[in-house]
Amino acid sequence: MRLGLVTVLFLTACGTGVIRAPEGQSSATSAPEADEPDRIRVRRLMVAWAGAEGAASTIERDREAARERAEMLVGMARDPNQSFRELVAQYGDTPPDRDDRNTVRIVERGETDLDAAGERALFRLDVGQVTRPLETPMGWVIYVRETDPSEAQQGPREIGARHILVSYVGATRAGADVQRTEQEARELAGRIAASAQGDPSRWEQLHEEYSDEPNGPPGGDLGVFPRGQMVPAFERAAFRLDVGQVSDPVESEFGFHVIQRTE
Repeated sequence: MRLGLVTVLFLTACGTGVIRAPEGQSSATSAPEADEPDRIRVRRLMVAWAGAEGAASTIERDREAARERAEMLVGMARDPNQSFRELVAQYGDTPPDRDDRNTVRIVERGETDLDAAGERALFRLDVGQVTRPLETPMGWVIYVRETDPSEAQQGPREIGARHILVSYVGATRAGADVQRTEQEARELAGRIAASAQGDPSRWEQLHEEYSDEPNGPPGGDLGVFPRGQMVPAFERAAFRLDVGQVSDPVESEFGFHVIQRTE
């Protein structure tokens, strides 16, 4: 039986195969990655405060109280058994720009009310993921990314892969012995990826020396798995690899993965 992060990576499916996972922790101010879209479908939940742009006169909470309420709603929204649409209907305030509480909207990069960091966080979402509260002049906004029916699934239905995990302080399930920062983890993962890409025969050695996966399978071998079973960022990268190819570092909430497709 494969243990450790294999179990963690296999997340609970919700609805029609949507996998909910917390938003990643990478920097929101860098340039878009090559695989990040410029146009996505989302639902949004707004929490306004007294005096915010277009806020109803009945809203009495201040900005900090609105932020705390939004943080609570993010926690609820990330529960795979919770309907985001129901949260919007029950707790969302009416947006002054467009009352889209019961609809899916399409947003384009560069045309939102978010600052650069907020927009970066929004467009790096995978389907089913929920943002942290993002500040706008109208209030705190929470987004969930919806499936785009025009995006046809391409490529294999299942693959085999193995990985090396480089964790950091604050990453999900990081061990107590992990002391490196996120930036240090990013740099180390980059060196590991370069080494494995240059000489794939070193994989076992690199895994033994660097992988932070507690109780993980030998060599980080995840076996064969279908689509919809892994954390979205990990799956997206793994399914784009050719057999034998080693990825650049891929960030998930668990840290940075270096992935090699095996089948």
